[in-house]
Amino acid sequence: MYRSTKGASKARRDQINAEIRNLKELLPISESDKSRLSYLHIMSLACMYTRKSVFFGAEGALEGTVPLISSPELADFVQSLPGFLIALSSEGKLIYVSENVSEHLGHSL
Repeated sequence: MYRSTKGASKARRDQINAEIRNLKELLPISESDKSRLSYLHIMSLACMYTRKSVFFGAEGALEGTVPLISSPELADFVQSLPGFLIALSSEGKLIYVSENVSEHLGHSL
């Protein structure tokens, strides 16, 4: 009985690890950044991108609204900022961090 429980636990861990590796491949970041991520970072980024998608909707805007500027214009605007952009939900959950955060903090997501 002990042996089967141990085997079931290993099978469950292997399945979880395989799904985390699948999540890693879906993240919209460079391969070099992906190679440095731990399993915890992978799950954290997956949650962040999911929250961002839910918050902004599938098209990047709240349902029933018209975006003020297009995505390329927004990207240009964020890059022209003298700092970086960070967005949090009303619950304090991280939704978005601009790519230029590494220039200012030395870290990237």
